Amino acid sequence: MSRKLGVAGLQLKKDPDDPTVTLENFERTVRNTKAMFPWVDLIFTGELLLQPYGKKNWKDLAIKIPGDLTERLSNLAKEVGCWLVPGSFLEIDGSDIYNTAIVYNPKGEIAAKYRKIYPWMPFEDTSWGTDFVVFEIPGITKVGLVICYDLWFPELFRTLAWMGAEVILQPSATYTPDRDAEIVLTQAQAIMNQCYVLNINVVSRTGGGRSIFADPEGRVLQNVGTHEEVMTEVIDLDRVAWVRQNGSFGITPVWKSIRDSPLGGHFPPYEKLHEGEIFKDLGELKVQKSIRDWKV
Repeated sequence: MSRKLGVAGLQLKKDPDDPTVTLENFERTVRNTKAMFPWVDLIFTGELLLQPYGKKNWKDLAIKIPGDLTERLSNLAKEVGCWLVPGSFLEIDGSDIYNTAIVYNPKGEIAAKYRKIYPWMPFEDTSWGTDFVVFEIPGITKVGLVICYDLWFPELFRTLAWMGAEVILQPSATYTPDRDAEIVLTQAQAIMNQCYVLNINVVSRTGGGRSIFADPEGRVLQNVGTHEEVMTEVIDLDRVAWVRQNGSFGITPVWKSIRDSPLGGHFPPYEKLHEGEIFKDLGELKVQKSIRDWKV
């Protein structure tokens, strides 16, 4: 039996002054999407869509998981009867605040929780996550989770694929000039790991959007502009298995090469990271307030 997954990515506007408006728009769009595309199995949206972020009191807005907001979203997942990844949230846990994505199954249960491993330091002042997260949609596939800036670290994607992920979801909230680079990186991660990489960005007052879906050979399935958009796609997980078995374009079986290489995964950066020459004059991780403070 073929393995196919119906996916909907919601690229939505974020009202920074009224999170209730954003939440209601998200709920309405989820319901409308499932009604219009009843074959959709999984719906997801962008990073921190449903929470204010960036203001002076942002830490006061962090929530407990589970809590009132997550309970409301649990009911939504149960109502529409599909997997739901409502972006990410500022999660408070003791003295730490994480950027956390949660996954609901069709029963409304929290099936997975991922804390962003690479916050956008030094600008994003949240705690660092340390756990790689893959969840299973029974009988269909395994899905990995990353958030926004994680895209810049190929080690994360390689690890999730190694753990069996055939699809990697990447909620993001990018409105900066590096969006062109992120689009390239999305395709590159799909190519290198021979999996689907599905990115949904938010739309804000200062920009954003330009979400992208890439297939296991890096082909762009969909990309959109800077307006609100519902991106629906039926992805074929047998295609992932075929590409990994026979090679991208029928000639490049990268996972077999990784397995069979005499290196055996022993790469110096991961065994002796802090001894690397690249770190010797790199300076500390901080905001540069003046061009004249830049070392080079």
